[in-house]
Amino acid sequence: MQVLLVAVTAVLVYAGALFNGFVYDDVQLVVDNPWLGSWRALSNAFQHPLFPFDDGPTVASDRSPAESYFRPLAHVLFFAQRAIFGTSAWGFHLVLMVLHAVASVLVLWLSRACMRRKDAPLSPSGEWASLAGALLFAVHPVHTESVAWVSGCMDVSATLLVLLAVRVMVQGPSSWGRGVGAALLWLAALLFKEVAVVFPVVLWATDRATGLTMTPPGPRGWLRRYAPLGLGVLGYAALRMNAVGLSLPVPTGAGRTGLYPLHMLALAGKLGGKLFWPHPLVVTIPSRVPPEASEVVLGAVLLLALLGLLWRMRREAAPAFAGAVWLLAPLLPIFFMQLRGVEAYAERFLYLPSVGFCLMAAVGLKWMLERWPGQARAMALVAGGSVAVFAALTLARVPVWRDDIALWEDTLEKTPGQPNIHAYLGAAYLKVRRVEDALPQLQAAASALPRAYQPQSDLAVAYALMGRMDLAIPQLERTLQLRPNEPVVIHNLGLALRRARRLEEAVARFREVLRLAPRRADSHLELGRTLLQLGRPAEAVPALETALSLQPESEAARQGLRQARLAAGATP
Repeated sequence: MQVLLVAVTAVLVYAGALFNGFVYDDVQLVVDNPWLGSWRALSNAFQHPLFPFDDGPTVASDRSPAESYFRPLAHVLFFAQRAIFGTSAWGFHLVLMVLHAVASVLVLWLSRACMRRKDAPLSPSGEWASLAGALLFAVHPVHTESVAWVSGCMDVSATLLVLLAVRVMVQGPSSWGRGVGAALLWLAALLFKEVAVVFPVVLWATDRATGLTMTPPGPRGWLRRYAPLGLGVLGYAALRMNAVGLSLPVPTGAGRTGLYPLHMLALAGKLGGKLFWPHPLVVTIPSRVPPEASEVVLGAVLLLALLGLLWRMRREAAPAFAGAVWLLAPLLPIFFMQLRGVEAYAERFLYLPSVGFCLMAAVGLKWMLERWPGQARAMALVAGGSVAVFAALTLARVPVWRDDIALWEDTLEKTPGQPNIHAYLGAAYLKVRRVEDALPQLQAAASALPRAYQPQSDLAVAYALMGRMDLAIPQLERTLQLRPNEPVVIHNLGLALRRARRLEEAVARFREVLRLAPRRADSHLELGRTLLQLGRPAEAVPALETALSLQPESEAARQGLRQARLAAGATP
């Protein structure tokens, strides 16, 4: 009954996500992902970093940490979902809700396993405390980014597989078969997200909490239990080396300065504080901002408290120790990134650590119920009320992930003045042709980020859509200085020049695009159209024929070719 309650609660609290669409990275990873077109194309996911679009070789100093992310099973999951649901977002959200529900049920199992005394049933206080901890995990608002955002499936899937691997190992006696099974689950978790590397650590902590007796005792027992797990990490290392080599998600360029230890403490304060009081929640884009003193102090207090708990209980096989390890171990890679200069705040990073937080909350509730049994009703009301408040916050947060406009409007309201947020919001407005709303956002972003290609390009498109070719053309030329061989910018410049009646210059630009990208169908089409306007139909015919051969369904190319042949005196 408790299992059903936890699962249903986890699904219901995120039911509103079924009305959400694809947001932010979802478009690149799901809708426009070229690797999801066939099984052969899908193999690219195992040979390249996470994101499927590559503009060419990148100078080492300019590489993004994301170029070290290797998560091929995310693409496999998207491939399977697209085969079933097409590009209907509700199906992707439904699968993610179910995965979260299963993870929540496994948190219930973990709490019960850690708080059960060896060879004895779990006490009634332990049953209720485990249920409260699992419900807290199911409804915690800090999970919204992972569960209401399709791309968040990487965190949910990795956590689910780590929990499953721990269960496989803890449920029965050590054996090579059980170890190999857990190793395969660990490999799958790593192929969803790198944070799963902590599996051996959390397994060891769980083994201690459940009172594992090593058989046979001594080194042979340890070897028998943990050695098979090496198959998982060796398999992952081989696949990762082939795809991304030895790269790590840390900056490699020179000239990066900052008080990174203080940034790390501030990050601990931000993330830890959200576990206790998850409001307000906000998508934060990396930005070089000084750490706030309050966040540094809070982070230092939380880390010292957690480390103190680990030290105090280091010799005890206590569930509180296991909870602290589950909480701290997955955060260590995030702290390392922050210490090395990567702005690493994101609420999705808390999905796996929150398993430990909820386990510690359950342990604390069990302790209070056993220490003050007369106050059980009051404590039940407080625990139930906390779950209800967190559920309400989650219900209110889910619609923010409805679409890009809702997401970035909410983010800009909570973190005003960040140029990247203006850029994302402007692009979202531009996508739905709300040009007048997009223009001030893009102007602010372009002014603050003069070397950033995307906001400069989007601003040029906004000017063009408003018919201001006098502004669009200079803006496109400035954008082209950032990426001199970018076909999209050159093509857009050709369109703007044509609208300004500078037809010969437009023809030159379209020909330039086709030298760089000979199979770009829309550039062949626009070249042909421009040549028709210049009264040169004989030259337009080959361009329009090529456009139609590349896109046989293009009615514009078909009609243009008919007009060009008629004008040239040929058979249409």
